[in-house]
Amino acid sequence: MAEVTPEFIDRINNPSRYPYITNDDGTTSTHRMAAEVDEDGNWYVFPTIQYIDGELVQFKDVREAMKSALDSGNFILQPSKKEALSYAEGGYKVGTPMESFDPLEEKAKTANTFKEAMK
Repeated sequence: MAEVTPEFIDRINNPSRYPYITNDDGTTSTHRMAAEVDEDGNWYVFPTIQYIDGELVQFKDVREAMKSALDSGNFILQPSKKEALSYAEGGYKVGTPMESFDPLEEKAKTANTFKEAMK
């Protein structure tokens, strides 16, 4: 059986193709990764903001997010607690377009390009 790449990986590699959430403080969020362990001691990382049916869904409860991620295959199994926490705390961005992606900057570039095109 072929291994399926979790959906959130495409959002990490192609962030400008997806929506984002604007937080109350003006910052933006796209994934909000979490790390959790199951009853068998397996460590998983998964987004608590998930792209479902064409829109972002922000789970308030991490266990609900985990259940959704496990049900849909939108997770990565990690070999240890340390690696799971490291990945969830920002390691998922390292070496990817998410490392320097700012959706507000992208929005401004698009607006400026449109203004230039309309001159």
